[in-house]
Amino acid sequence: MPRFAHSSRQPRGELGSPPLKQSTDLKRRTSCSTIDRTILLVDDDSAVRESLVRVLATEGWRIVSAANGEEALERLIALKPDLLITDLCMADVSGWDLLFHENLQRPALPIFVITALPPPDAGGADRFATEYFQKPLDLDALVAAIHRCLGSAAPVLRQA
Repeated sequence: MPRFAHSSRQPRGELGSPPLKQSTDLKRRTSCSTIDRTILLVDDDSAVRESLVRVLATEGWRIVSAANGEEALERLIALKPDLLITDLCMADVSGWDLLFHENLQRPALPIFVITALPPPDAGGADRFATEYFQKPLDLDALVAAIHRCLGSAAPVLRQA
């Protein structure tokens, strides 16, 4: 059953809002187990995609991105990601198409759906996805869910 990620705390900010400044005194250490994990990120909004790539890459994951569903299908043929994160509403090959395709082809592949649609309007995508996130994204909740899903320890922030 999917878990809905909600958090009242949002120190990273929400996607689409101005980025939060991080102290130069903080250094991020990531778990060694995160480095070899690959996430395929699919979103047709370049600003969302590029922001998520930056945030997730700082966690130590290898991020492969696709600007649409067609690109995602090509990437899925070429690599075996550990996690698929997809927008739901895209032209031609939608997140729905990817969700059903991968549930049939690779039922063990965890799929996170990110969408501006509330669950009642998402046509049940929240029931088929491993996790369901509504935009604007709570980045801390997304990162925590990825750590849980991939079985990696959350990174530790330390003073320099």
